[in-house]
Amino acid sequence: MEILYVLLEEYFDAIHWFSLAIYEPKFRQMLHSISDGFAHHSQKPFLLLLAVMLGMASWYRAQRSGVDLADHSDEWWVWSTDLLKLVESNIVEIMDKPSITAVQTCILLGSHHVYHGRPNLSFSLLGATVKMSQSLGLHRQTSRGPLEDIEERKRIWWTIYTWDRFASITYGRPLGINDEDCDVIMPADVLENPSFVTPTSDQGNLILYSSYQRELNRLYLIASPALKAIFGSRTLGTSNQLTGDTYYELAKNATQDLQRWYRLLPSHLSLDLEQDFHADGSLKSRAYALQSLSLQLTYDNVLIILHRPLLNRQVDILSTDNERAALGDGNSINHSGSAAFSVASSELWSNAAVRTSRVTELPVLAQLATESHLVAFLAINLFNAAVVLAVMALSEPLSDTAQDIKRTITRILRLQDLLGKRSALSKQCATILKNVVILLLRRESETIFAPLFSTSQRTQAQTQQTPAEISLMSVEDTLRLPLDFTLNSPSFVGYQTWPDLSRSHRLNESLISVQHGNYLDSWERTPCVLTLLMWLFFPVLGPGNDGQSSIPTEGPERRGFSEQGMQPHSNYQLPAEYDSSMYGGSQDGVHDSHMENIDGGLYWLWDTTWNGIDRE
Repeated sequence: MEILYVLLEEYFDAIHWFSLAIYEPKFRQMLHSISDGFAHHSQKPFLLLLAVMLGMASWYRAQRSGVDLADHSDEWWVWSTDLLKLVESNIVEIMDKPSITAVQTCILLGSHHVYHGRPNLSFSLLGATVKMSQSLGLHRQTSRGPLEDIEERKRIWWTIYTWDRFASITYGRPLGINDEDCDVIMPADVLENPSFVTPTSDQGNLILYSSYQRELNRLYLIASPALKAIFGSRTLGTSNQLTGDTYYELAKNATQDLQRWYRLLPSHLSLDLEQDFHADGSLKSRAYALQSLSLQLTYDNVLIILHRPLLNRQVDILSTDNERAALGDGNSINHSGSAAFSVASSELWSNAAVRTSRVTELPVLAQLATESHLVAFLAINLFNAAVVLAVMALSEPLSDTAQDIKRTITRILRLQDLLGKRSALSKQCATILKNVVILLLRRESETIFAPLFSTSQRTQAQTQQTPAEISLMSVEDTLRLPLDFTLNSPSFVGYQTWPDLSRSHRLNESLISVQHGNYLDSWERTPCVLTLLMWLFFPVLGPGNDGQSSIPTEGPERRGFSEQGMQPHSNYQLPAEYDSSMYGGSQDGVHDSHMENIDGGLYWLWDTTWNGIDRE
């Protein structure tokens, strides 16, 4: 029992604050009933719940640094593996006999595997858990029964609800729970005792974990209508619904509500990005610091997801404008007010990524996060932020902002490399980011060495003449140009106005180039990066409005490639480290069905062959 109590404290310190599947007052009562070492047969579900809690705690115990734990690391790994296998061997029996305890067990097992084991199993467990909870009526508010039972039911339901929203974003799949089908009110504030080795009733040692869950619930409730539109079954395979005024209004209202929610966060759940965590030995302060970080990451990630379709819309608008300008069409195009909001989206999008990346400037808090259940969640969000930052840097490759971004991506990459020993997601993220950095550096060199041409001969430059056939610009014109200007700049036709363009407009111009691939001088030498960027930031493009894949397959003049006119292979092979079996398809090329199943999520990133044991 002494070891059991130690592991339970590890569980509350590393996991419980993040996933409140357990209602501590009632759990402690059930634990006390088996403290003599005996349990009734009817208590088997609780023993399995206890086993998954101890298995998860052992996993994090093995990760802890310290001389006193180093000699026992292998033992903790064995405990974790054996306990989780014990639960998995009974999973069918658990599902066959739905109960509150069975639902809690599935929640925790799924939570572990989504980050550290088998994400396919986790996604399936989510579906089973939703159905089990609905069979128990957890999606309906009830006033019958003891207060503790009512609060436990509410807490469990909202944990499943937020898991479903997270899974929709991460896997790129439709929501599993409709808001219209449930009427459960928010859980009440309950003080909980995380101490088991030396339990105490001192109010100073109790922690209010539940306020975090309530704020997380509210965040996802606000975002749900937009998430339903983005990942819903009726919008998959077409971008029409995501680029129209209806989605614009939906995203605009959700953004305003999210910003209001963010401003009204309780002080202990509001992350101060200007000040690192100061350890005072208090479990409460550490839990609140990690909860505030989790809310910040979730908020910024949701903003990026909500505004991704609007950025695609802005790309379409700018592409049309540039094509008209290239053809000498002087007719102005009147866009609706939603277009202006689409431009503003790039600022919201980029600011969210910058805030997420600033976690790398808080080393103490980042250390705490990597020792908790937040480790893989942090890796996912840092990865997203790094790619967004890379797109920002592509829009201004020689700017001071781009140099700051490279330094930030360096910190993120180093952290991902380190976390790769603990999380398969981090290892995969680090591999992708290295290729993104190569893409960025290539764009820098292209800008530095690119030739410049005179204003009077812009038309000639667009008629596929070689640089040698076009005269150089004057010294005055050359020195007046911004450093980032080249012949291949998206705004080449109107380059004289380039310095007057807003940062948002330039960022969107960069997105056009990323979409068309004209920052790649070799399709083979930068494996999967173009595909990665397109599916992360233009998920509604494939298939496009016409039902055809929007991955460029036409000539260089259509694709926006540089004058070398590199032709992508129609059967372009994904690199070996990206196992196509996770998509349910074969590695036949980017146009194959497995790419259509990505749906803008990160499901493709997981290496399903990783078993959670190899830590090298």
